[in-house]
Amino acid sequence: MSILGKRIGPETKIYRIFPRDRFLQLFHEEQNALVLPTMWDDPFENAILKAEVRTSNGALGHFSFHSDVYGQCWTLETASDAMWQIYSRNSDAVRVRTTVGRLIESLSASQADWAHVSCFIGRVEYMSEKRLRKFGSTVFKDGITPNAVARSLLAKRRAYKHENEVRLIYFERRNTAHPNGVFKYALDPRSVIDQVMVDGRVPYNEFLPFKEEVIKLTGFPEKMVRRSLLYRPPKGFLVELP
Repeated sequence: MSILGKRIGPETKIYRIFPRDRFLQLFHEEQNALVLPTMWDDPFENAILKAEVRTSNGALGHFSFHSDVYGQCWTLETASDAMWQIYSRNSDAVRVRTTVGRLIESLSASQADWAHVSCFIGRVEYMSEKRLRKFGSTVFKDGITPNAVARSLLAKRRAYKHENEVRLIYFERRNTAHPNGVFKYALDPRSVIDQVMVDGRVPYNEFLPFKEEVIKLTGFPEKMVRRSLLYRPPKGFLVELP
């Protein structure tokens, strides 16, 4: 396994917002799911691996493995209205917290001796389109290695900088096409997740029964299941008049 990118390490806390039904599914099925980047919204996703390739002798072609790379997006943002607005479209989603180390170790455990060439996690770097194109033309200058393939998914346009992403990446080495573009692996979420936070736009009287449901399902202590305070009305403001 490899940790790529700047300013993250095994203890770095990362977050992901799940629709409520997907959050419950995670604990019922005990499987984590990574998807083909073509399923993400940005048309530039996986553009490098899908691009036309010119070799040193001038021959043109394409990467045969562009559909063998799967990813899952997490964020370093702890309190972001933009992230809740984008990923909690019904205003009732659930944000979970883990660490870079626990997440990559969960994926690596599923791949055993092949983890070093198939399991990666890294921080996304946001670039201008011009710089992104240059990055794409040089990312394989030292060879087409699994590490370089993973790094090709850690570059994104500046328009998405608010997402402050960390990506979990799996490189399928067996040329296996996973159903519906989704790669799943066994995961015990109770050993990976250390906090559950419900969208603060959920009314408190609706949050309480859902909290009880989560505690019963996960076995988490009460203090690990919270409701975001981002949308709590301000208190204690005093305006002084002349």
